[in-house]
Amino acid sequence: MFVKVKLSENLAIGTVVSHDSTNSYWTTASNDNDMIGVIDRTPIQDDDSNWWAQVRFAGLANALADRAIPDEGGELCVVNGKVFVDNTMNGCGIIAPKPADLPSRVANDLVMVHLR
Repeated sequence: MFVKVKLSENLAIGTVVSHDSTNSYWTTASNDNDMIGVIDRTPIQDDDSNWWAQVRFAGLANALADRAIPDEGGELCVVNGKVFVDNTMNGCGIIAPKPADLPSRVANDLVMVHLR
């Protein structure tokens, strides 16, 4: 499921965002305590200088990794708009295992996640 939403600024594809109700836009998520989404397409700027992008809120998405991701994947957690694995926390989805034909994932790689 995706929706085109207003962003705080031009953010990269794969950035995890959450809603800022004070400013009425979506911005870089600091954690996964609130509803999150992942920017799915390159943001565009309208005539009023507002940034808009397609953001995926459920299902499969590609999110930016905050750090090295274990090959087996795990519980999806968020920090500063990026994802990491912490199987001791109750995450908001999963990070998929590494596909057999790809190298191990490191910081700033796009990784497949399933948002729930």
